[in-house]
Amino acid sequence: MSRLLSTQSVRQEDSFAFWREAVCESYVQLECDSEKPENFKGEILLNRLPSISTSFVTGSQQFVKRRRKDVGRANDESFLISLQLEKAGTISQQGREAHLRPGDFALYSSVDRYSLDLPDGFRQLVVQIPRDMLLARIPQADQLTAISVPGDSPFGAIVHDSVTRLISVVDQSGDTLKYSLQDTVVDLFVTGLASLKEMRFELSQPERQLLLRADAAIRANFHDPDFDRAALASTLGVSVRRLSEVFRADQRSISAAIRDMRLGRIADDLRDTRNARQSIGEIAFRWGIANQQSLVRGFQARYGESPRSFRTRHAAAVKPD
Repeated sequence: MSRLLSTQSVRQEDSFAFWREAVCESYVQLECDSEKPENFKGEILLNRLPSISTSFVTGSQQFVKRRRKDVGRANDESFLISLQLEKAGTISQQGREAHLRPGDFALYSSVDRYSLDLPDGFRQLVVQIPRDMLLARIPQADQLTAISVPGDSPFGAIVHDSVTRLISVVDQSGDTLKYSLQDTVVDLFVTGLASLKEMRFELSQPERQLLLRADAAIRANFHDPDFDRAALASTLGVSVRRLSEVFRADQRSISAAIRDMRLGRIADDLRDTRNARQSIGEIAFRWGIANQQSLVRGFQARYGESPRSFRTRHAAAVKPD
């Protein structure tokens, strides 16, 4: 049976506090901020199937972040999928960013930090799947987080149309049918993800394991300014040449993976007004970039503006009128 969580059920002055609790109750432990919390509106139409949960989410502008301490408090592990229905949104995880237009979807994982940047008037379908349930179907799932599956691609269009129709009839389904329905929903998303990067599935099992170990090592060490391709290869016990070959087969580069993860963390901290008293250099150094020219050059290439401009723009957005 569907459950509706709406800010219309509380006083306007309590709406954002209610929303923050509703988001955590519906998904995983998160931090949620908005440019105008005093005028916030939102709604979650939640359905819990035997193993997965689905929800249609609409709301005002918000920036949602799963922090390191949120991950540490977690009692269970899951993957989430956001299917954009209206407006556009961004999902960031592991140094990657998925820019979602209506019809696009992307995967992200509760076992690592992530963020969602959603505009005013957005609408999404969010599906939460137990980690082991998805990994049983697609063992490479951790390598596919924060990568957009386009809604205008053949498989993306099938997923969008079929999943939204199936979930819309959940309340009309009996308990036995709900088991079949949830498996169909998960399998449809897996089909879309499998079409995303066929090259990734041509890797051998040892190569896939090496990439997983590499991603974990980057997450653990990228805050160290001296951590580079050679350090990663040494940590994994392989040559730089061999590791580069495996990354190329996965359509990535080692240096870009390390750099993008650093820039993503720096951008997160520049958005966060709690870091307002820290200099950009201090924030960059915390995440492994000591050279200011390298920071500005890389940040400009990725975000289209300087770190200072990025910080100023986000600070102005959260100031009260």
